[in-house]
Amino acid sequence: MNQTELPECEKINKKEPSKDAQMTQKQAERLVEHLKNIFMYVRVLRPDEIGDFIIDEENGKLCECYAVWNKAMPCLNCISEKALREKSQKSKLECIASNVYQVIARYVEIEGEPCVIEMINRLDDETLMDSEGRQNLVSKLNSYSEELYRDALTGVFNRRYFEDQIRDASFCCGVVMIDLDDFKLCNDTYGHNAGDMALDTIVKTVNRCTRRTDRLIRLGGDEFLLVLPEMDEENFVQKLKQIQSQIHEAQVPGYSKMRLSVSVGGVLTRDETIGEAAMRADQLMYLAKQRKNMVVTEKDQILGCQDDVVRQENRREKQRILIVDDSEMNRIILSEILQDEYDIIEASTGEECLRLLEEYGTGLALILLDIVMPGMDGFGVLDYMNRNHWIEEVPVIMISSEDSTAFVRRAYEQGVSDYISRPFDAKVVYQRVFNTIKLYAKQRRLVTLVTEQIYEKEKNNQMMISILSHIMEFRNGESGLHVHHINVLTSMLLERLVQKTDRYHLSWSDQLMITTASALHDIGKMGIDENILNKPGRLTKEEFEEMKKHTLIGASMLKSLELYQDEKLVQIAYQICRWHHERYDGKGYPDGLKGEEIPIAAQVVSIADVYDALTSERVYKPAYTHEKAIEMILNGECGTFSPLMLECLLDIKDAICEELNTISEEKQTSIQIEKLKKNLKSGGGAELSFLNSDEKLSTEDARENRYHADSKDDLK
Repeated sequence: MNQTELPECEKINKKEPSKDAQMTQKQAERLVEHLKNIFMYVRVLRPDEIGDFIIDEENGKLCECYAVWNKAMPCLNCISEKALREKSQKSKLECIASNVYQVIARYVEIEGEPCVIEMINRLDDETLMDSEGRQNLVSKLNSYSEELYRDALTGVFNRRYFEDQIRDASFCCGVVMIDLDDFKLCNDTYGHNAGDMALDTIVKTVNRCTRRTDRLIRLGGDEFLLVLPEMDEENFVQKLKQIQSQIHEAQVPGYSKMRLSVSVGGVLTRDETIGEAAMRADQLMYLAKQRKNMVVTEKDQILGCQDDVVRQENRREKQRILIVDDSEMNRIILSEILQDEYDIIEASTGEECLRLLEEYGTGLALILLDIVMPGMDGFGVLDYMNRNHWIEEVPVIMISSEDSTAFVRRAYEQGVSDYISRPFDAKVVYQRVFNTIKLYAKQRRLVTLVTEQIYEKEKNNQMMISILSHIMEFRNGESGLHVHHINVLTSMLLERLVQKTDRYHLSWSDQLMITTASALHDIGKMGIDENILNKPGRLTKEEFEEMKKHTLIGASMLKSLELYQDEKLVQIAYQICRWHHERYDGKGYPDGLKGEEIPIAAQVVSIADVYDALTSERVYKPAYTHEKAIEMILNGECGTFSPLMLECLLDIKDAICEELNTISEEKQTSIQIEKLKKNLKSGGGAELSFLNSDEKLSTEDARENRYHADSKDDLK
């Protein structure tokens, strides 16, 4: 066989065989005879005899290994093929029925032709391995079985376990299907990590409620099968209600606002397999899912009342639907279709529809609206609902015999959710009404969840700002309100900036990010000597140069957060820390950036920082008035700022004064109360002079133009 006749795998591997793999035909025959004394089966295979199911198609001759193994399909792990491809020796254990075979495939070259010698032996228990090795093998197989049959996320049994071990079993037990309600909504709202935590919480809760002999199996994404051996009917129902109740009360770690609910269906097995019982339990679970967070068992179905569902229905106020149609017959037909499930109110004109809309508002679950009516038609109603944003809160389904494309398109453009044509099909009407109400209910729930999540994040941001304020107060000798003031001023300036121009393309989330990051503008001062920070007199030139380094220190601190370098908050905070002392004319520090080279986040925080430095009392100066501070900034006494930013400052100057005064009054009241408590505890109740909030620090050099990071630029 020449090189061009070799199989593709042999062409790829150019590895040279060892010298003892090269032999003549006679040497090969002697070797095979010798090996037959050791192995029960020995054969020499040429490349074209390896891996083919049928060698001789005309006579239907099978590859010999299939005769040995009594197989009817090719091997999935042919070591002879691997030995040929890699020019090496390979071995494996082959299990057929209760027998274990050792297989060795050795690469040789006979008269220069690539071949494989295949050797096979059957192993009995005694020759397979010693007792210690057998124990190790059993241990490994058990470990492999655990990995094979365990769900990687939750650790419970998986679907493979159900298919291999449980589905066809038949014994007395309870079979339960458990499905997490609104799992996709949970993932979409909170993220997939929250979804994983929710599943983990369900598993831990179920495990706390069940015995060691019970089996919990994760069949799919949010669907579990629970098998409860030897369960009587009374204990079975109580157990399911306990599981459902405890899951609903469980807290998902890290997601305090998330509330879990499950729909549960359960059956007790009769003369059937677990798989058949699971199908019946699945049907009951979907019945429970119509109301959610419910348990439905066969007992409910046999009684014909589904007790828990009925009790839930009796407690639930029917959702209200408004039918608007000038035809009384149409209103009667629609009411007849929907009245069993919904509370129906009617209007015969567009004007009456608006009156009822104002009266009930979001108490309406849906409006069925005829378009063609005398007086105000359906389009007039839609115009009103759009102007007053009712269309976002109350879904509308158009009902009409008019079905022209332009007519229907106009209705959809004005916000209708669906279209139902006359004459009415009862099933179609009911299903479309049900689907629309359900969709809007999910949207409202999603909005609520997102709102709560944003509120939680905003609360955390405010906590961070408050903590930083106190750190700066103790470390820098500044007012604890400085960081809070910067936060408020930055927000107000950004809001005005986006109203005046779209030059910077700042979205709402960008504004929130800059406002939050502004709290970090002076974190670099943590690396400055306290003697310099709190020096009451003039700073020397050397001290001022040291003070200026706080911009670089802060930027370096953020740069060292390697894990978060791609986060937008960190990137914006870096810009603010490094460049909030740059000036528009290029005379700032540390890099002398000029004009729009300065990121807009740093520009906004810069002017906010200067204003608050001027209007706040420091160890080296008293506070300037609001009016004086604005005048100094506009006159360029504190460095040069963007003309646009100065316009924004002017536009909001009155609002600034009002907003910061409110904050200061609240803070001052808090300070005075704390001082009063302390004074009374120490017995100094008669000395209350500290309540004089107008008392100011007075020093000769308080108003001097001194070297200081907050004065040389701010009091030029």
